[in-house]
Amino acid sequence: MKRFSVALVALMAILTSLTSVNAGEKTGFTWKDHPEKKVADLYYNGNPVLQYVYPYDDSSAEKIHDTYKVFHHVYGPGSKAIITKGPGGKFTHHRGLYVGWNKTFFDGKQLDFWHCKNGAHLRHAEMIEMAGGPDSGTMTSEIHWNDAKGKPVIEETRKVTVTPIKVSTSKDPAWQIDWQTTLKSKRGEIKLDGDRQHAGFQFRAAQAVAEANNATYVRPEGFPQQPAPFQVSDKKDPNGHINLGWFAMTYEIDGKRYNVEYFEDPSVPKPSRYSERPYGRFGAFFNTKFDESKPLEMKYRVIVSEGKTPSQAEIQKRYDQFVAYLKK
Repeated sequence: MKRFSVALVALMAILTSLTSVNAGEKTGFTWKDHPEKKVADLYYNGNPVLQYVYPYDDSSAEKIHDTYKVFHHVYGPGSKAIITKGPGGKFTHHRGLYVGWNKTFFDGKQLDFWHCKNGAHLRHAEMIEMAGGPDSGTMTSEIHWNDAKGKPVIEETRKVTVTPIKVSTSKDPAWQIDWQTTLKSKRGEIKLDGDRQHAGFQFRAAQAVAEANNATYVRPEGFPQQPAPFQVSDKKDPNGHINLGWFAMTYEIDGKRYNVEYFEDPSVPKPSRYSERPYGRFGAFFNTKFDESKPLEMKYRVIVSEGKTPSQAEIQKRYDQFVAYLKK
């Protein structure tokens, strides 16, 4: 009987331990990497937040097309649904949260790391860090911007950190996504050029938004206040709609409204040209040069919420907090 009691106590201790582990996995931020699929998912309290998409397959033209870009999908807060677009659909090269330039000049050559034509591609090289805790989840990876021979032109270090925040218009926590990209040249002086539609750091909403073609926008005071996209041509008005600092896009998918606030580090090269489209792509770009001795650093904050669109004043307050954070 005594031996049975000891065994029972031991069994209960094991079960309690397992229960604690399972509960712990659903508390705070945790990462689940899937090396066979080349995707890594970030969870908050058991709900998906981000997906890092990093496969590269050059076995066929179709596989190359599907995997020539490293990007991040975003899940809707509370919905568990991906609200960004991957390969295919309207403008297949637009994928989630992504960065690239269609005109990258180096050593007398030019490559397109936006459309990824003529063999140019982004390829995951190394996962430097994946960490999760009660208050935030973060990852840092090394990504090579390669030429057609697979040799790196640019080495990108991408750090993405997510923190849940309270937004007055949403019952669920919003995702505060801090994005930091450092571009290091591997080929001497690099010149980044292009236009606001085909370069920079941008966000692309899911294909359903393109089919409805009804994304709307919020901007700071002193800029166009129309909800409809303010569309500018770089050829006709290259210095129109520049240096906003922030803007926000709002759209619906399956009856749920999502709001995406885009904050840019004020120290990026100027002018910073802003782009917005009704099908759900928006972001900003700039022209610049860098070399091995001085990498290019880019910092952004993207806030994703579900529910009624936040007011201009509320978004402005969060942008001001972002700028203050950068000065610390």
